[in-house]
This record gives sequence, structure tokens and C-alpha cells, in this order.
Amino acid sequence: MNFRQLEVFQAVMQTGNMSAAARLICITPSAVSKTIAHTELQLGYKLFTRSKGALAPTPEAMVLFTESAAIHGKLDELRKIAVNLRQVDQGQVRLAAIPAVSHEFLPLVLERHAARYPGVNIEVRTLNQDQMAPALMTRSVDFALGYYEHPHPQLESRMLMSGPLYVAVTREIWERAARVRRNNPMSFLANTPMIRLVGDDPMRHAIDQLTAQLGVSTPSGVQVQTSRLAVELVRLGMGWTVIDFLSASNLDAATMVAVELQDLPPVSLYAYHASASPPGRHALGMLDMLPALLNQAMARTRPAH
Repeated sequence: MNFRQLEVFQAVMQTGNMSAAARLICITPSAVSKTIAHTELQLGYKLFTRSKGALAPTPEAMVLFTESAAIHGKLDELRKIAVNLRQVDQGQVRLAAIPAVSHEFLPLVLERHAARYPGVNIEVRTLNQDQMAPALMTRSVDFALGYYEHPHPQLESRMLMSGPLYVAVTREIWERAARVRRNNPMSFLANTPMIRLVGDDPMRHAIDQLTAQLGVSTPSGVQVQTSRLAVELVRLGMGWTVIDFLSASNLDAATMVAVELQDLPPVSLYAYHASASPPGRHALGMLDMLPALLNQAMARTRPAH
């Protein structure tokens, strides 16, 4: 099968009929029909059975579809790379960041970058850690920001800064803890509900570590998907959670406190890029700004005493 036959075959398998396949790949239904017939003739077996106007894939077609889908996916990836390469170094920076970084830090970065480089356009995507690799490998983004070194073998991870983890809790709860457990207010949290993260989020592991240190065997509380939602529930007095140094820098000091967790290892913020395609000069200009801005963000944090 050549590439054209593969494209037509995939379109028919995906849509289930010749007309819809033709619309999908912008050719005529007769061209689809002729291509399928020619492919069947070359292969020596049927790909589809036709009954009362409906198409049904043969067992042979199902086997081919499993293999051809991977090839078709690679072709789509190649097309994306070809298109995205047009935009490299053309007065544009495309970046991605995990939600915590996107919400807590990027507004400061974008403000300063716009003031320094007003002619450079910015495109920002908020992605989870497992979505970073496809975006970077297809050059959909120039670089990405996230916590912890990325495990993908074709991505480079550059550490920008490390900072402590914190407990986020309302000022009211913390002041009560300080009164009741003057010598060890952190132990008060053992009897306070936690806001835990679901999935494989690094903050979840930190929360679990602290829970173990507090001696809590059956933790109670709510589980959510993002640290930002966890902080909002903490603000409402529903419990406590563990946050990174950037999230801690943006807490409302009037109602909430950040308690540094000196017994837990620090968290590191990394910049990622595809090994085969380093960031262009405009992206490098933004990356060069980040260490100073990270220091500025961390200076805003007011740990509880």
C-alpha cells in the first residue's frame, strides 16, 4: 500500500462509508471507490464487504487497520512538525506549563516579557505532565515548564530553581493549632481533614509523606485533581494541603498561611525541550528571564511562625 492508499483506507475505516471518507480527505467518492478497488486488486483479497449500501471491514482489513493506524499517526505527527517548523524563530514563543505553574507564575512572566519584547507574540498552553512530550516532540511548543525531571528519553530537562514545600491552611486553623499544640502545632493537623490530589501528581506523594509523618492511618477529606482547587477548598476552611513554593507565594496572607515543610525534600522547577529541537532565540530570551522572576516570586512567600 502506498501513502495515498493508506490515507483512503484509513478514512473509510474511520467513517464507515465512501462518501464520508471522501469528505474527510477532500476527494470525490468515486476516487475513494477506485482507490479501494485498486488496493484490493493489488492485495489479492477484499477489504470491505458491501451489503445494501453499507460497508463492513473484513477480518483482513481489521488486521491492516491496527498496523496502519500507527503509520497514519506518524504521518500526522510529521505534518504537524512540518507546519510548526514554519513558526520557529518568527517573533513567537510557544510554551506549555503544568496548571500550578501556569496559574501561579506565568502571569508575572508574561507581563515582564511583554514589556521587554513587545513585538514577540506568545502562545501558552496549560498541560499536565503526561501531555508535555507529544507537544514538544511535534514542535507544537518550544519549551515546557513542570516540576521534577521529565522521564522521556528524547526530552532535555533543565533545572531552573528548587524550593521548599509548604502546608497551606487557614490562619484561623493554624492559630488554633499553635494554641492547642504550642510545642508542635503541625501535629494538630493529624485531626484535621486533608485535601488530597488524585492520580500521580507529585504533590500527592508529598501529602502522603506528611500524612505518614503525622501518624494518620486512615486520612479523611476531599480528593481533587489540581493544586489550585485544593487551595481554594483550603481557603474555605475544609482542611489542609501541601503546595509548591510558587503556589505558596500567591496565598492571601490575610486569611491563609504557608508552613514550610523542612522534613520533606524540596521540589524543583524544570524547563523541558525536545533534544532534537532546542528552543529558538525568542524562546531562549524568555527562558533567560525565569531565574530572576522565580526569585522574585519566592520572595513574596511569608512562612507562618
